[in-house]
Amino acid sequence: MMIYEGIYNDIRASFGKLWSFKERGKSLEIITPFATTSQKFISVFLTEQYGEYIVTDGGWIDAGIYDNTFNLEEESYNKIFLHHLDSYGVKEINGPAETKYFYKKTSTAIAVPSLVFDLSSFICALVSLSDVEFSGKEEKETKERFNKMASDYLLQIIPKGKLEIGSYIDSKKEVRVSALVKATKSQLILINYITGSNLYYFNNSITKANFVFELADKSEVKPYIKKKICLIDDSATGFMPNKTSTYIDHLITNTSSTPINWSSRENILAHLPPELLPPNGGFAA
Repeated sequence: MMIYEGIYNDIRASFGKLWSFKERGKSLEIITPFATTSQKFISVFLTEQYGEYIVTDGGWIDAGIYDNTFNLEEESYNKIFLHHLDSYGVKEINGPAETKYFYKKTSTAIAVPSLVFDLSSFICALVSLSDVEFSGKEEKETKERFNKMASDYLLQIIPKGKLEIGSYIDSKKEVRVSALVKATKSQLILINYITGSNLYYFNNSITKANFVFELADKSEVKPYIKKKICLIDDSATGFMPNKTSTYIDHLITNTSSTPINWSSRENILAHLPPELLPPNGGFAA
């Protein structure tokens, strides 16, 4: 019998049979039929602590899991965010790596379906809000520029057929990395790009890479992951070593990943297996 089965059955009875679930330790991931503007289904997470039922977003909004941005430094975005926070009665708390978690809680099991609906609506609103262009043009250009430069470089040094750009690593298509190197049939190298037009976006990019690597270590391909690499855009205006180092250090320690700065990108070659190395240190054919 699954955890919180009675509550889950109440949710399905209240809202329909399109809802599904995954057990995650002592938490229950409730997968809703609500789709975001980025074409991803919303999940909320139910757990019980100290006699109270808590429904959270799992930190997914702040981590950008819905392919969204979460920029409270943008004044217009922040005002609308605070409006939604108040309207839905949602609370927030900082978790590991200062990731924000949004939640609602109750001491009554019968009230949980209502909380699930409210939090799901809140997530929909925030993800849709991230599609509104405030002052994000510079960030979009920064991200597109680095993604192209990094991908073009990898395509030059890694043989054809061994590299996939923007690839899902699992059959469920839930975990996506910036680049996937198929070193051998049973060895994978995961690469995530990190960049940002300002400090907020840069740290958010680090947080997202951290989350993706965490999910990779819980996925079906974990036994085949040989190495995880963070390719860091140290030419970006958001790269501020004295202010980004804490985030990068946590990423490295938490995910056992290797940081490589764009200015030293040739160091990637040292992490490729011999059979993938270009002849005479040149570019791949």
